[in-house]
Amino acid sequence: MQNILFLGGAGFIGSNLVHYFLKDNEYKVFVFEPTFAHLDRLADVRDNITVIRGSIGDFDLVKCIIEDYRIDILVHLVSTLVPGSTYEDFKREFENVVFPTVRIMDLCADKGVKFIYFSSGGTVYGNSAKGEHFRETDHLSPISYYGLTKQILENNVLFENRRGKLNYLIVRPSNPFGRGQSLHGNQGFIAIAIGKILAGDPIEVWGDGSSVRDYIYIDDLADAFYKLVKRNVNNEIVNLGSGYGYSINDIINRLRNFMDFPFKINYKESRSVDVNSMVLDISKLKSLVDVKHTHLEDGIKMFYQYIKDKESHE
Repeated sequence: MQNILFLGGAGFIGSNLVHYFLKDNEYKVFVFEPTFAHLDRLADVRDNITVIRGSIGDFDLVKCIIEDYRIDILVHLVSTLVPGSTYEDFKREFENVVFPTVRIMDLCADKGVKFIYFSSGGTVYGNSAKGEHFRETDHLSPISYYGLTKQILENNVLFENRRGKLNYLIVRPSNPFGRGQSLHGNQGFIAIAIGKILAGDPIEVWGDGSSVRDYIYIDDLADAFYKLVKRNVNNEIVNLGSGYGYSINDIINRLRNFMDFPFKINYKESRSVDVNSMVLDISKLKSLVDVKHTHLEDGIKMFYQYIKDKESHE
């Protein structure tokens, strides 16, 4: 049995990964979260995991956790930024996340702990011509502070690998959606759109709705990630998406097909931090593991059903 530590394991993506790694008895799961973080998404598995509270900036605490619990794999999911974050947010991210993470990478290299970094396939590549699929070897040209921070930490992972033989895996997820995602957050168009519809508010769209994204249902992401870890894929960068592109207007049309409520759209001026087209080439992922694919409309329907079921029990 391996011991796996999730930094940021109570969030949308992290909690879904934690549930996946508890499906068999091959992993003992540890979750590291700030003292103020909510653990609602992990309520049903709280007795099956070990939760440690603290800050990733507390290096001595992180070191003790890795040593005392004999951690084999560390999964880094911590970020306070979103694509629309400002320069002031970016500066705080350096102090609170980037610098502590670099120290943790060095610690992992020293202790022989595999370091898995969740980057952002949706932002690190920058803009592309519509129809183009991004490969892992493509040049990175982020246009937001969020994407830039992800690129900086990716570069640090690769540097630590060259310098100190850090064993790593970098995954670049596209745009996940599904169970556990906040309907009132500032990231994730599908979830935010459903939240607006249920609240009777208009959906806000930056631009004319033609921007294209690669959406992946969260179960598919968790399944592929679990398989990558279980197969012990080492020292690789892997795109983790669906490989299909849909525009914002495509999403809106699908929501109109089955939502129980009419809704309005407010189109606003486009933002400089939003890429016009982002679809991942997942050939490498498919060469490494068997990939599940939930069709977009099916995924949205399952997500909406999950929301209705959750509301009926509250």
